[in-house]
Amino acid sequence: MKHRGLALVMAAVCAVLTVVAAFIYLRQDNTPPDIKIEERDITYTEGEGHEGLMDGVSAKDKVDGDLTGKVFVSKIVVTGEDSAIVYYGVMDEHKNIGTARRRVTYRSAEAAPEQAEETAGEAVEGTEGEASNVPPDQAALQPDGVRPAMALTADQTTIRVGETFAPLDFVQGVVDDKDDTSTLYQNIHADGQYNVRARGTYEINYYVTDSDGNASDPHPFTLTVQ
Repeated sequence: MKHRGLALVMAAVCAVLTVVAAFIYLRQDNTPPDIKIEERDITYTEGEGHEGLMDGVSAKDKVDGDLTGKVFVSKIVVTGEDSAIVYYGVMDEHKNIGTARRRVTYRSAEAAPEQAEETAGEAVEGTEGEASNVPPDQAALQPDGVRPAMALTADQTTIRVGETFAPLDFVQGVVDDKDDTSTLYQNIHADGQYNVRARGTYEINYYVTDSDGNASDPHPFTLTVQ
């Protein structure tokens, strides 16, 4: 009887602890802020400030409220000769991070003056043959039949605890027999568990999929946090 009573007491204690733990967890703010982006025609010229990229961008958090003023541009990824994807981020008081992205019209610093001088009556040179989905700097990268291909700038990197790790910064290029670069950049995968707040070595696999579901060969990548 004593053993049975002890078992019942232990079960009751465990149940109480479970309820307390659940209550504490539910009271914590684990929800990231929500970034909303309105449809706008945005043009970004290489080297200019990010003020124009904030047009139509707002952020709210269920606990902290309006965080629009804390939204930042984490990176700008050029996906073609005249297009780029802008990545936004915002952090609330409990270190939850919300992210969003949108496509903008992109102009390189060199191309901007040339575009301003163009007139409607000028002839377009170099139009022989079919247009290619492969940007000039990725000409050496070829699709594997119907499968896309990708290349990385490195197979490893080391950061300090708390520093930002942006997976797309290590993508050199992607190419497919049908999809353009802009479409492929939206389907780049960096699979693997990692924590920039904890020291350790983390293994990540990069690959890209096309609109038909074909996947490239995986590229192993090592992230070291120290």
